[in-house]
Amino acid sequence: MSWPRVFASVVASAIGLAFWWALTEPLPVPPVILLGVAAAILFCAGLIAGNGGAIAAPVAFLFSLFVASIIATQLHQAFRPQTAPVDEFNGLISLHFPEVVAPLAIAVVIGAAGGWVGERLLPSHGGRPR
Repeated sequence: MSWPRVFASVVASAIGLAFWWALTEPLPVPPVILLGVAAAILFCAGLIAGNGGAIAAPVAFLFSLFVASIIATQLHQAFRPQTAPVDEFNGLISLHFPEVVAPLAIAVVIGAAGGWVGERLLPSHGGRPR
């Protein structure tokens, strides 16, 4: 596992997902599109991280929810100052503990699949024998 690849994956994916959650939160985006784009970003997190995909994807997912909550709250409060902090995205993804466990488990599976593919495309060991 290459820690620079894992770190780069977490940063890039968390930022991308955070803006996806925050900007689509007030819009009537169909669940298939909303979750499909998120799954594609998490798969790419695994591609970037390689063997660390099972770690990178759920960490990026969790960070993205926190950052998206901040962005979405700021966007809402810019227009309606009395708006409560955003802690749920389109009724599908929540920041509350029991509800976030299943999406985190799914992120582990998607990241691991992306990592498996990513490791075959660009091995972490750089072509050297292990």
